[in-house]
Amino acid sequence: MIVREIKCRQAITKCGFPGGGWAINPYVGCGHGCVYCYARFIKRFTGHTEEWGKFIDVRVNAPEILAKQIKSPKYQTGNIYLGTVTDPYQPLEGKYRITRKILEVLKDYPVRVSILTKSKLVLRDLDLLLQMKEADVSFTVNSLDDEWRKRTEPFASSVGERLEAAKSLIQKGIKVDVMLGPYWPYFTEAEMLVQKFKETGVSHLFSESFNAIGGNWNGVEKVLKRNYSELFLKMRNIILNPQEFDVFYKTAGENLCRVCQKYDLPVTTYFGSGHAGKKFTRKNQKNAEGGG
Repeated sequence: MIVREIKCRQAITKCGFPGGGWAINPYVGCGHGCVYCYARFIKRFTGHTEEWGKFIDVRVNAPEILAKQIKSPKYQTGNIYLGTVTDPYQPLEGKYRITRKILEVLKDYPVRVSILTKSKLVLRDLDLLLQMKEADVSFTVNSLDDEWRKRTEPFASSVGERLEAAKSLIQKGIKVDVMLGPYWPYFTEAEMLVQKFKETGVSHLFSESFNAIGGNWNGVEKVLKRNYSELFLKMRNIILNPQEFDVFYKTAGENLCRVCQKYDLPVTTYFGSGHAGKKFTRKNQKNAEGGG
């Protein structure tokens, strides 16, 4: 792993999520090593030539820059997302504590903060989250199969650790959502997952299709060939054949909505080709009104 300490000129930028808002990313790159990570696209803009998952830039001055930027009223409107293209609680956060320092700045302003992570380390900062005007955490969980998790998200917290962390946050009054993304063929057990999320106390479920653009499929292909050879051709056909892709995710979306209605859990799905193509949204309207 190549680790660099860098200085940034901006700590908070516009967020490209459908609802808009602002984004803060304490790091460039991520140590979780997820083979399917869509965020590898940032290499086009950062000049990194290293393999994705093999480098991390630590924005050591991000808290200091944020302390200046956040004074502008424009940054105090709209949601602030922490970790849109990097995990703010990846392993190096235990050493550098950049995310914690950022939260120490944000807690003094009337902002809504949403944290996106795959790590139980977020529990470390519960004291700061409780001081926020409004804060929520979204955990990514896409399968209960921890062998699959180890092979596709090798350095992230286990599925069980994420769910336990979610439960702990909820018990302290922090709203928790789950991103079931990507929704995997063969490895995403929709009903079992939704039942587990409901038992945990999750407020809202979001789901998205696999994004095969930008080399995201290459790492998944290696995992399948090495460990699940019997599924490789079937999985490739679903992901890379546009017609099969559309059929699979149309059926998956409809099933997920039915299951979420059964368990009374609001759901929003973003299923579509690529990333910009994820325009198709379904909601369990009965349960999602006013939420999410």
